[in-house]
Amino acid sequence: DMLQRNLAHLLSDQSKLEEAEALYWDKLRGHRALLGEAHPVTVTSLNKMARLLTVQGRLEEAEPLFRAKLDLHRAQLGTCHPQTLASMNNLCLVLCA
Repeated sequence: DMLQRNLAHLLSDQSKLEEAEALYWDKLRGHRALLGEAHPVTVTSLNKMARLLTVQGRLEEAEPLFRAKLDLHRAQLGTCHPQTLASMNNLCLVLCA
């Protein structure tokens, strides 16, 4: 898991975005299956996938992932928690782009 995460980061840093995307999707699917949608590790994977899509300019694909993350943070942490506010900001950036 850590090796796959590090490889995905490295590929992303090297602008090998398609290869990184495949790894991020695999991690997200695995986390959803093993840990459930609301687990913090799954939420982190959701965020990483959304950010990668944003970097690629695929905002319409990133938007539902950012919305899902925001919904999970609202439900788990409340509206005023810093992580929830950061999720709101990320969604706003995508919507305003």
